[in-house]
Amino acid sequence: MKYLLILAMFMVGCTQQIAPEVDTTIKKYVPNTSKEKLIMVFHTASMDDIDKFYEGLQYAYYFDMKTKMNEDMYLATVLTEVGSNLVGVRENLNYSCEALPSIFSYYREHGGYNTDGRCSGHDANQYVIGSKVYSNRLGNGDVASGDGYTYRGGGYAQTTGKYNYSVITDDINHRVGSNFTPAAFANNITNTYIANLGGLGYWLQVGAGVCTTMDCVTDKWNYYTDSREERNANYNWIKEM
Repeated sequence: MKYLLILAMFMVGCTQQIAPEVDTTIKKYVPNTSKEKLIMVFHTASMDDIDKFYEGLQYAYYFDMKTKMNEDMYLATVLTEVGSNLVGVRENLNYSCEALPSIFSYYREHGGYNTDGRCSGHDANQYVIGSKVYSNRLGNGDVASGDGYTYRGGGYAQTTGKYNYSVITDDINHRVGSNFTPAAFANNITNTYIANLGGLGYWLQVGAGVCTTMDCVTDKWNYYTDSREERNANYNWIKEM
């Protein structure tokens, strides 16, 4: 435990620098969506993030996103998931001591919630929490590996688990010509370009390209969401631009 606590202080907030090698023989396509439209949809995003999102969107064709309708549905999905600033979010593990055993079986079975959670004058140790609750599942290693924290939910689709990050990263490397590792991709998922590629990868993974209605996309992307009305409203607004 002492080792994990010390390591957590070092790990939280750290990211790996990524410099993917891009296969220049892979053609970029001009998206159906203009930067001007992105500025209107994601009105609180910086111009730098608009540029990063647009850069990723130039590969959309390779992820079975080939029409204006596809792109509009994707934009509506991203807008609903993360809001108008385009930044890829990460799972918040700032749980209280009381919440940990009520949410996670790991803490009900092993204890430790009063040490790891937020209570008694100390903050939640999010690195340790993630490492524990996602250990030995979703392709992650044991608690000591730290995989649970590295591969916690992230991006526009809240991709979770080493296995899922690996599948999407392999698809992205193949279609974009990059050489991302799953760990580097996960650690930089808040970067708008990386988050967008992850979203495109998830779109392909769930087969959303066949959809002709927003409800179909929602069924594939996040079936149990309670935001269907918002997603449809966002799509109806965006498609008229």
